[in-house]
Amino acid sequence: SSCVCFPFCFGPDPLPSSSAMSSDEEMPPMGAGGMGMDDDSDGGMDDAGADGPILPEGVKKEIITASEGFKRPKKGDEVTVHYVGTLTDGTEFDSSRKKDKPFVFPLGKGQVIKGWDLGVATMLKGEVAKFTIASEFGYGESGSPPTIPPNASLVFEVELISWASKDDLFGDEGVIKTTLEGEGKGWKKPSDGDEVRLTLKAEAADGSVMEERKSIEYVVGSDALGPLAKAVDMALAGMRKNESVSLKCAKEYAYGEKHPDGATITLALEEIYETKDMSFGKDGSVMKKQTQEGEGFDRPKDGVKATLAVTAATDGAGAALPGFKAATIEFTVGDGEVCDALECAVGEMKKGEKAVLTASASSAAETKLGLQDVKEGKIVLTIELQEFEKKKEIWDMSEEEKVEFGTARKEVGSQLLKAGRYELALQKYKKVGEAFSFVDNYKEENKGKAKALKQACELNKSAVYLKLQDWTEAKNTCNSILKDDKENIKAIFRRAQAQLHLKNFQDCMNDCKKVVELDSQNKEARALLKLAQAGQKEEDKQAKGLFANMCKALGKGPIPAPGKADKIGEFSDEEDAPMDAQDDEAEEEGAKEEGQAAEEGAKESA
Repeated sequence: SSCVCFPFCFGPDPLPSSSAMSSDEEMPPMGAGGMGMDDDSDGGMDDAGADGPILPEGVKKEIITASEGFKRPKKGDEVTVHYVGTLTDGTEFDSSRKKDKPFVFPLGKGQVIKGWDLGVATMLKGEVAKFTIASEFGYGESGSPPTIPPNASLVFEVELISWASKDDLFGDEGVIKTTLEGEGKGWKKPSDGDEVRLTLKAEAADGSVMEERKSIEYVVGSDALGPLAKAVDMALAGMRKNESVSLKCAKEYAYGEKHPDGATITLALEEIYETKDMSFGKDGSVMKKQTQEGEGFDRPKDGVKATLAVTAATDGAGAALPGFKAATIEFTVGDGEVCDALECAVGEMKKGEKAVLTASASSAAETKLGLQDVKEGKIVLTIELQEFEKKKEIWDMSEEEKVEFGTARKEVGSQLLKAGRYELALQKYKKVGEAFSFVDNYKEENKGKAKALKQACELNKSAVYLKLQDWTEAKNTCNSILKDDKENIKAIFRRAQAQLHLKNFQDCMNDCKKVVELDSQNKEARALLKLAQAGQKEEDKQAKGLFANMCKALGKGPIPAPGKADKIGEFSDEEDAPMDAQDDEAEEEGAKEEGQAAEEGAKESA
């Protein structure tokens, strides 16, 4: 045997024969339904079955040693193999094992015979297989004299040792990514706007270091890495935590003409920071950036004890806040024992998780941390959830346990409402209401209690929405109550309050009249009715004025003879004239005085 590279068209000992083929284009066409491959197509590799890509008739595979793996190399990957090549009569013509040196080649790039590109693509790591390759997938009609006869079928025993995953990131061979170590942890991959921690080193062709950054925080898509940002951003999009890659970059993706030979970037993704909006209203007022993953899947449930360590507090510019005292706080989740920012965050954390919490001063000025005097700006807290109780899930509770739990949490909500912790109270009422969404199969005794509890929480929700000035949600919540209880006075009155602020004056008046029908002594409804009537009159007056102005505009023109017609917009009939402004103001002021109680009527149903 004259060389170790018969399956290849290149190698340390090139074939002496001039008939050796150097590319797929020099090989005879394949007769297996176009399953060949070239530099622009994955060919048969894309036509994958359960055992990998389907092989054409001219390439037969027999597995000698199976693998327990499940991944296969793809086109462009740099594969490392051992092989022994023989003719069909058993004559050995080449063996990498005899030279004790595995062979490495890029898969699917036409740098080996066609049968190899197709066959190795079906293999798993550690697998040993025998491939019988017809001449059209080998050296064709010419063969490779004197060792490979014309039209010869070949037999190769191949072991796939490993491969380095390679990707042409931009499709122009300007950046070739090679996975160096590890498959990464988890399933998350960074996208534009995500914050990550990475280590980067850029080297010239001679191995000299041009740039190195260790464990830096970087926002994907921010261009903070200058000329390397484009290549790094594209690479990060396919990486997972703890994964390392090498990027071989042409000058266009590196330092340009300053270093015309390009650069090789070694990139390690150390952490992907998960940033979430934790605020009750999803308005960005409480943002949590996870800096260390927690354990398992469980998170603290409403009503359980939790232990949270707060180790640092700064303002939005990173300066330490005066008065801050690091503390480990034990509290009952959802009871309002700590500030809203900590309440928002802890329910979405796992044991051992560390995070940086950025919140408005109004939601994070925690007395237990000495921050009660911070009145404005941002507060940035470094926190860790150390421990929390584990209690029975709501769906695992018996009917009686659910009713007892719901009653207790509703009472907590009422206390929060009285204390002005409206958002936190709203969360209580929502959770209790959701717990009793389906009670038809309850025992009669429990069913009545559950329905009453759900209705009380829905009524309290409407009261909270009024306090938060969310008029639409207040109206919708009342509508939901009135579907099942059409004469619920509180729901009708609170809907009327919402309608007033939505300037639905007629609907407000209708609801007020309905309340008075049900309760003739209801002073709040009568006062609210006067406010709605005043609002409707003002709206009618504005509409009439607008109509008059439109008519004036239409009246401009040569059609009416001068002095022969009344000016459009002037009123000759007293009944059509606008109300005297002073009378209107007096009537509205009187209605407002009588309606003060109505404006404060959003009282909770404890």
